[in-house]
Amino acid sequence: MTGLGTDIIEIARVRAALARPAFIRRVFTPGEQSWLSGRGTHQAECAAGLFCAKEAVAKALGTGFGKQLHLLDIEIGHAQSGAPYVVRPNGNFLLSISHCREYATATAVLMEGEAVE
Repeated sequence: MTGLGTDIIEIARVRAALARPAFIRRVFTPGEQSWLSGRGTHQAECAAGLFCAKEAVAKALGTGFGKQLHLLDIEIGHAQSGAPYVVRPNGNFLLSISHCREYATATAVLMEGEAVE
């Protein structure tokens, strides 16, 4: 293991932000937007989970978001089983996303490669 990241967010904050199309375009890739459009009444929970996953990946890389890394540089996909995975950046990540009524959380582990310093 070369990096570990975790994040948590209030789903209500993401639900409110989803009302702004600029937020959606700034945070989610076209593939993520397509996946979210099929989530129905669970869209806010799923969007919060994706947001947390992106934050967790950035932390696992050792950079966080800033000059080197932006939200759209990270893309989260889902296997047919529903399991989330990191589409990009390339790397061997383990990823877990969870949510309850009020919060979403995600943890990312970078299994090999180098964290950016």
